[in-house]
Amino acid sequence: MSPDIHRPTHMQRNSARRTRTKAWAFLSIAVLCTALACNNLLDVQAPDAIGTTTIENPGSALLLVQSTIGDFDCALGAYVVATGLMSGELQETTLTASRWSYDRRDIDPNETAYSTNDCTSLGTYTPLSTARFTADHALTLLDGWTDDQVPNRQNLIAHAATYGGYDRILLGEAFCAAAIDLGPQLTSNDLFNLAIAKFDTAVAAAQADPTNPVGDGDILNLAILGRARAELDVGNTAAAATDAALIPPDFEYDATYDAATDYRTNRVFSQNNGHAVTVAPEYRGLNDPRVPVTDAGRLAADEQTPLFLQGKYADGSAPIPVGSYTEAQLILAEATGGPGAITILNTLRAGAGLSALPSSSDPAVIKADIAQERARWLWLQGTHLYDVRRLDLPLVPAAGLPYSITYSKGGTYGSETCMPLPAVETNNNPNARGGG
Repeated sequence: MSPDIHRPTHMQRNSARRTRTKAWAFLSIAVLCTALACNNLLDVQAPDAIGTTTIENPGSALLLVQSTIGDFDCALGAYVVATGLMSGELQETTLTASRWSYDRRDIDPNETAYSTNDCTSLGTYTPLSTARFTADHALTLLDGWTDDQVPNRQNLIAHAATYGGYDRILLGEAFCAAAIDLGPQLTSNDLFNLAIAKFDTAVAAAQADPTNPVGDGDILNLAILGRARAELDVGNTAAAATDAALIPPDFEYDATYDAATDYRTNRVFSQNNGHAVTVAPEYRGLNDPRVPVTDAGRLAADEQTPLFLQGKYADGSAPIPVGSYTEAQLILAEATGGPGAITILNTLRAGAGLSALPSSSDPAVIKADIAQERARWLWLQGTHLYDVRRLDLPLVPAAGLPYSITYSKGGTYGSETCMPLPAVETNNNPNARGGG
């Protein structure tokens, strides 16, 4: 049997995680500096650094893949909070003005908070780009090694390619444009199509795993589901329906966390229970088990905004779903459309003890039902911002209203449904200037 890479990875102790992170950080800097000929940095002998020749060898293949999973998990936590603020799932409650633009939906490309902050500080572009780079680099190395050199190589390829695919999905769903490895601006659809190619690689590798002829079920299903999500994003509903229908009941693949360290903590829980964000008004008092919210009975960090606590993630070690059977069924419902969509949604609802939605053949009603069911089933999982964008859902609060809905912080709510390509990219990447 192929080893379950994901779960053992996230059971590692903090010291092991820090070692892997430092190793990859040094590796990334070394690769970039080699390209830019910054010899002074390479000439410095850091006593605690791990050189590329130490880590870039077949014996470190598992470590490299585990490291990119760690990068993704941290990036995902920040992503869920940031896109939750933009999409109206969460509300900002600090006095730190540099954080407000997520919530106000008026991000300027020159801002650093969203572009260059790390995942522990709610950055999005750099953490996702880092996770994407480490996944791609691990895949490149694995492609250059053989099955004899690397035990379970096909399984490792499947993991690296799958995470590379999800990195591209998140970039495409959250950003108006992005660039990869000093390349040109890529549209969201460009990124989704690149993600599909990564998932194709992952599926082929998982199915070719010689130690498990049917493939690693977890990573195979995650790759297929990721491909279905990207296919839905580009509007290929037929392909999305075919892939989504392959996901078995009870499937769930999680990003896992550890409250003992800031890098590994569940960012949604830490930000909400740390009083930095509150659940937005639209999600309070729904009496829906999919959206558990509690009135804390006190004010948040700004001493102005009522604090409402989410109950989906019980503590800083709670996992965040990356993909699940429920998401697959929601994709299938949307791709199917018509009365069949309502049937699929009602089967999900019945499993949660919820009453059935009324049957309908009205496309507008069905679209609204799909949007609402996605908003509640996938609440605080990082999917709602792109749903707002692609389904043309109303912005809440509406653009033009004074910011914020609790007390005046200055300015008005904007109309952004995606984050702009950061100036740090266009300033340092001439190929990304002038549009894609």
